[in-house]
Amino acid sequence: MKISDNDVKNAYQRAISKVWGIKQKDIKEDIHVGSRAPGQWSPQSTVEIYCENNIPNASDVHYSELGTLYHSENWFKIDDVANQFIQKKSPGAARYHYEPYNNAVICVYKN
Repeated sequence: MKISDNDVKNAYQRAISKVWGIKQKDIKEDIHVGSRAPGQWSPQSTVEIYCENNIPNASDVHYSELGTLYHSENWFKIDDVANQFIQKKSPGAARYHYEPYNNAVICVYKN
């Protein structure tokens, strides 16, 4: 079953909010359908996510005496949660995955 790019964008917005604990209203300006994204970093992507304000980038690593936190681990969780939202809305729809584009942009593509 086909799902719209806007529905994929919304699924990732909800997933980011859930995994990172960020209010959706604080991140909605940073998540765009790829073909209409203002930066046009990867117009062939389904979604472009800008990590310059409230959204942590996938390439960040934090070290502490408690251990090492790789943001990429949370982005794998975001993929899983977003794909659950997508499957709930459109059973049988394609799966999607994130790829860091650079230190400030994450792109989402269909598998």
